[in-house]
Amino acid sequence: MDMDGPLIVSGCILLAVVIVVSVALFIYWRKGIIEQNPFLLLWKKEWSVFYHAVFKWKGKRESVGCYPFHKGSNYFWLFIALLHEQLIEGVVFHIYLKETDPIRANILLVLHFYSILYMLGDYHLARHSPLRLDGNKVIMKVGVRRSLVMDIGDISTIQPARIQYDSRGSMIHEKGVFHVCMLPRVFTRVFGMVDELKYEIILKEPVDSLGYFGQKKPVGKVFIYMDDPEPFISHLKKKCKRYEECGVVEAAASGAK
Repeated sequence: MDMDGPLIVSGCILLAVVIVVSVALFIYWRKGIIEQNPFLLLWKKEWSVFYHAVFKWKGKRESVGCYPFHKGSNYFWLFIALLHEQLIEGVVFHIYLKETDPIRANILLVLHFYSILYMLGDYHLARHSPLRLDGNKVIMKVGVRRSLVMDIGDISTIQPARIQYDSRGSMIHEKGVFHVCMLPRVFTRVFGMVDELKYEIILKEPVDSLGYFGQKKPVGKVFIYMDDPEPFISHLKKKCKRYEECGVVEAAASGAK
C-alpha cells in the first residue's frame, strides 16, 4: 500500500526538524558550547538507556559517599501510570488501525514501544546514579539528563530551601539552577508537578553543568529534592568545614614563611 499524502507530509516535517536540530548541535559543538561530539554522545546515551531498560534493573549496593535521591519521589507513581498508559494506548491504536491504516499502526506501535523502553531506562538510570562525594569533588548526575561536577571549594552556603511562588500563585522557576530531582523537569514546567524541595547549595561562582546533548549551562545554585537529605548534607558540610580549616592552615603556613 502506498503512503498517503498526510503521512508523507508528516515524514517530511519530521525529517526537516531532525536536520535543523542536527545542524544546530553541530554549530554549538564547533563553537564550544557543547564540549563533546553531540551525535556520538547521543548514541552513547541512547545505548545506555536501552541497556538499563532491558538488562540493568538491579542497582549496586550503596557505598560510602553515595547518596540516592530517587527514594520518596513522586516520579515512581507517575512512572507506573505512564507505563500503563503507553502500553494500553499502543495496543488499542494498533488494533484500531491495523486493518484500515497498517502503516500508521506499525509506526505508532514502534513509537509506543520506544517510549516504554525509554521510560524504563531513564527511571533505572536515575535510580542508579546517586550523588557522590569523592575526595573534594561533588558529583551529581541525574541519569543521562544532566550532570554537574564541582569542587568543595566552589560551595559558599548550604541552607534549607523552599519553592517560591509569585503573587498569582504560580511557581517561580529560577534561572541558573541545577535541580537534583528524580521527577523530570518537563512535568514541573508543564504540569506544576514537583517533589519537595529540601536544601539549596549556593556557589561562590557559577559552575558549568552539562545537559542531555552535552550543552554547557552555568549554574549558581543547586536544589536538592531528596526524601532524606540529612546524611548527604551532613557529610557535605563536614567536608566543607574540613576544606576551610585546611585552607586556613595553608594560609597561615604561607604567611609564616
